[in-house]
Amino acid sequence: MKYKKTVLFAGKLLISSGLLYLLYRKIPLHEIGQVLFTLNPWYLVPIFILLFVNTILSALKWQLFLRADGVDISLVTLTATYLIGSFYNMFLPSNIGGDSYRIYDVAKKSKEGMRTVASVFADRFSGFLALVILGLLSSIVVALRFHEPLFFLGPLLVLILLFVLLAALVKQTPIRFFLKVTRLDRFATLQRLVDKFFLSFSCYGASRRLLTNVMILSFAFQFSVICIVYLLARSLHAHVPFIYFSAFVPLIGLMEVLPISINGIGLRDAGYVFFFGWAGMSDIQTRSLALLFLAMSVCYSLVGGLVYLSRITRGSMKTDPAHSSSSINQS
Repeated sequence: MKYKKTVLFAGKLLISSGLLYLLYRKIPLHEIGQVLFTLNPWYLVPIFILLFVNTILSALKWQLFLRADGVDISLVTLTATYLIGSFYNMFLPSNIGGDSYRIYDVAKKSKEGMRTVASVFADRFSGFLALVILGLLSSIVVALRFHEPLFFLGPLLVLILLFVLLAALVKQTPIRFFLKVTRLDRFATLQRLVDKFFLSFSCYGASRRLLTNVMILSFAFQFSVICIVYLLARSLHAHVPFIYFSAFVPLIGLMEVLPISINGIGLRDAGYVFFFGWAGMSDIQTRSLALLFLAMSVCYSLVGGLVYLSRITRGSMKTDPAHSSSSINQS
């Protein structure tokens, strides 16, 4: 298992490195540095505000799923956990690291492991569904604008697969049939966990209001990402109509989630170069935008690292005998 993970990581590293080499090998790096050096820093303020708002939106959506299943965790706690999960996502090879931390942290507090797993899965699924829907709408705009009638087939196929998966989860029969065919249903513990997962999923589906609110939050999150990329481009003095960002950013988001690179590095750059080159941005601007987005993501994820450090510090202070003794003496 460890060998397979190493090979998979090496393959992703090779793809990311190869794409970066192809995209930047003929671009004067000092010119990219000049563009980044002249960026307007005032745009960074609303950008980081939007990033924090997005974190709150994500935490709120997660809280709605948990509460629908009888798990009550405060929004402040979930926001902090989300920030730490973002830190894990950025500095680990895949998003699984951040999700694993979120599951571990909330399950430790709620004592409801499978309900937490179901909530994180539903949170991810709803967010990806909103991204794919926006990506499909965007691809139709791109197809009409650039006379590429087959451009929307990729997002359409992904959306169909998502609805097939959703139907399988709602009906339960296909997944239970799979467990029976593979004889995994012989394991009582696994069967019990599957039953708990489906019970949680049924709670979500029973509330139309919940599903409506969740999708509204998901679309609001994706629209905020579009605004963030637009503001980043404006900070680089790139004047491209907002409609192009509405069309291209969801498609680039779909490219990023392909599990063939490290955190979307390389794929994201290729998306910015390919799409925003169409929109009239120069080669230097498209690559500068990709690098600035990565730098912004790294900086913001470090906030999660500080939150994590704060949690560790508070935890050590609570368990420190000297601190405890001092507290007792003061009282």
